[in-house]
Amino acid sequence: MKKVTLQDIADKLGVSKFAVSRALSGKDGVSEETRLRIEGKALEMGYLRAADMIPAQKVIQIVFAEHDPVNSELWMQMQNGIQFEAAAAGYQLHTHWAPDAERAQAIALSGVGIILVGQHGTEIVSALGASGRAMVRLGWVLPLEQTDQVSGADHEAGNAVGQYLLARGHKRVGFVHGSRVLRGRMERLFGLREALLADDDASVCEIQFNADNPFAQSFLGLKAEGDMPTALFCSHDSLGVFVVSELHRLGYRVPEDVSVIGYGDFAAATQISPMLTTLRLPGGDMGIAALRLLLERMDADRRQLPPRRLMLVPELIERDSVADLR
Repeated sequence: MKKVTLQDIADKLGVSKFAVSRALSGKDGVSEETRLRIEGKALEMGYLRAADMIPAQKVIQIVFAEHDPVNSELWMQMQNGIQFEAAAAGYQLHTHWAPDAERAQAIALSGVGIILVGQHGTEIVSALGASGRAMVRLGWVLPLEQTDQVSGADHEAGNAVGQYLLARGHKRVGFVHGSRVLRGRMERLFGLREALLADDDASVCEIQFNADNPFAQSFLGLKAEGDMPTALFCSHDSLGVFVVSELHRLGYRVPEDVSVIGYGDFAAATQISPMLTTLRLPGGDMGIAALRLLLERMDADRRQLPPRRLMLVPELIERDSVADLR
């Protein structure tokens, strides 16, 4: 692959090589609008600046994983929190979506710190880590990964749901989700199981479904076995809304026949009848916490601190989708 040069960038934008050089070295002589155009094109073309070049601008890079409709509202809240805190601290933000490894390294080298949002592959994480820039992840990390992380208290949230349902007389609880590969959702399942261990008569079942094994089939299969749960804890609100709709379609009343709890407290939770009892994730505060953690990691005197895991606690929001069976 041909190495990208300053002249290549200049030709693409119709500007001089001198302007590209000044913009990418953080020097004056070009307008702010032109500088941003040049930086954007340099990143797009995979131009790598020298690893020891420290950007003159105080720029923090936010790198999102591939678009995820389920988490888009949470990611927007996180970004708002990051922006709020960055503005107060005098930093600019540049946002990027699902870069390849080469472009990821170019992105890292054009800023002073990185916030990763969502589940990124190891190749991207390694490329960003190799830049030497401070980095914080908003999302799950690998065990013992040497990166600071901010997340929701998923295990604790699942445990709280279990205790909440037990207190209302629910002994058989179903955890509704899809794939078993997402760490946060599995932690909520583990927390739910842990809570129900306190009652010898209580138990948890998993209801997994996909295109080949629809929810209705899985749910009615439990009923046929005489093992139908009285409450369903859905791994996120969008799934909770879907489950309520499916139960209505099957002729079940919510919460009179089956109770439903979601997770996230996103807009969809209040756009269905009955409105969804759920756990509110503090997305904006998670973004603020990630930016503050990053600024601490950027401090030369604190670079050698061990990686930290910061969990923010959700809040239980009671609405009308859970029945009291006592």
